[in-house]
Amino acid sequence: MKKTKIDGVGTVSLEWDLKKHFYTNENDPQIEKDLQKAERAVHAFVKKYAGKNFVRSERTLLTALKDYEKLQGMPELSRAARYFGFRLALNTGDHTAEKKENLLEDRMTKLGNELLFFTLAIGKIPARTQKKYLKSSVLAPYAYFLSRVFLEAKHTRTEAEERIINLFANTSLYMWISGTEKIVSTRTIIWKKKEIALPEAFEMIDVVTPREKQKLWNLILDALEAIAPVAENEFNAIATRKKVSDELRGYEKPYSATVQGYENEESSVLALVDAVSTKGFALSKKFYKIKAAYQKKTKIPYPNKYDPIGKSAAIPFERAAAICRDAFYSVNKEYGKIFDRMLKEGQIDVYPKRGKRGGAFMSSTAGLPTFVMLNHTDTFKALEVVAHEVGHAIHAERSKGQPVRYQDFSTVTAETASTLFEQLVGDTILENATDKEKLVLLHDRIGRDIATIQRQIAFFNFELDMHTTVRTHGAMTKEELQKMLQKHLSTYLGPAVDVTERDGLSYVYVSHFRYGFYVYSYAYGILASRIMATRFKEDPSYGEKIDAFLSAGGSDTVENLFASIDIDVRKKETFLESLASLEKDIKLFEKLVKRK
Repeated sequence: MKKTKIDGVGTVSLEWDLKKHFYTNENDPQIEKDLQKAERAVHAFVKKYAGKNFVRSERTLLTALKDYEKLQGMPELSRAARYFGFRLALNTGDHTAEKKENLLEDRMTKLGNELLFFTLAIGKIPARTQKKYLKSSVLAPYAYFLSRVFLEAKHTRTEAEERIINLFANTSLYMWISGTEKIVSTRTIIWKKKEIALPEAFEMIDVVTPREKQKLWNLILDALEAIAPVAENEFNAIATRKKVSDELRGYEKPYSATVQGYENEESSVLALVDAVSTKGFALSKKFYKIKAAYQKKTKIPYPNKYDPIGKSAAIPFERAAAICRDAFYSVNKEYGKIFDRMLKEGQIDVYPKRGKRGGAFMSSTAGLPTFVMLNHTDTFKALEVVAHEVGHAIHAERSKGQPVRYQDFSTVTAETASTLFEQLVGDTILENATDKEKLVLLHDRIGRDIATIQRQIAFFNFELDMHTTVRTHGAMTKEELQKMLQKHLSTYLGPAVDVTERDGLSYVYVSHFRYGFYVYSYAYGILASRIMATRFKEDPSYGEKIDAFLSAGGSDTVENLFASIDIDVRKKETFLESLASLEKDIKLFEKLVKRK
């Protein structure tokens, strides 16, 4: 197992220690013991409550809710699934883990179906009684949980129908997604006489020279073009399944189910989309116009849009970790301790390797350790990814102070937490930079912010366009998908960036398109976190409100959680206020450019 030394921490692991936290291998007898323990607990719960009128009074419902929460908090329910999922993240060609995961998926889906009766029964409580229960002092600790069940009940089907939908979900959606992901992860290209995996090539795009970039990008596009026929069928399957699901459940818009699932209000999300699609897109176009003029180019080729405008120092993981530690400790010492513990305990997998899934993520659940996956490349962008993903981990760990029912949280608040720490790390570096360094760093940060705000809303608009088109015309060809993404990329990049039709092949590898409007959460999160970072910088005591936010888990709606720390995300003006801080950065960048 690879290790390194980090100042203030000592020797740490650079790889996940799955044996320590999960199982020795796929044949570990503890796997079956855990599964059987979970099954016994579920069967006992079903025997106790299925077919019984446990919703008849506040007291009987309270007892049932406590038992349900205890069951949901059992680590045995998810330990095996996470183990095989992590193995596949490390090696998408791990066929043993894939087979085990598929068998486990079937087994756990059936087990989950046995529990469907519980929330369905709660959802059927008469409206008058629902209001009574929501006001009950006895049920007060579960009031928000009950409100979500009552809301979701408006879109659920009968127990028999829900069982069928769950059983077919894997074959009609997840196997399609997994199949394309596997093809992308295992496809290789030849670069400088060396065979490299496609995910590694995506990471290399950020580190090769500007002249090499177009050549590498063309090789990547060749690979994506070969995969496009599969992705075409996958996208049509995803969009058609979404259409059928929305019709069955009564969701009006393609994004409605996601917004409700993320505990958001649609009006708030649409205010965000409107603000970014207008003022936000105007700002990103202005930035690229300034950059093109500075580089004396009529148009910037699409793969070169993130090209640095100066040389940045390499940032090996050891230094990136030290920088992030300082930022975490400066806000709250508990945040730094969380990072230190994860480094020491083998909960962060750092470097890319063949077969490893591309990108980065954080994974957390009740009763099990929080894990982070990186693909670190010793760049400033990679430093920001460390801050981002460990920010997610800090949020998850602080939320574990909540009862199990509220330890999970909205994707939107998750992206707020992660981008907050990105912002704080970036602010620290900029404050200590010379004007020459600041020009380069500010350029990189603005580019990152645009990728997180404007690019993600362009993606949201693409998804909406794609789903609407499939619903209207029945399907889309790979060429139509390609042209559609080209169009939406151009809306935020503007005339200063040359987005070709071939660049539209990017739809093949953008994993977030598979998850139904997930992308808006990035823009929402960073715009809110920019406000939080500004307030903390102006008044360090605001750190107490930040910690209250991070420790709240999923105990209320997104809008209410922000309102509790004095941010009104129900208003378009709030998002415009945050965009004004991005505008300020762009103006400073333009000023520094003119000094050159």
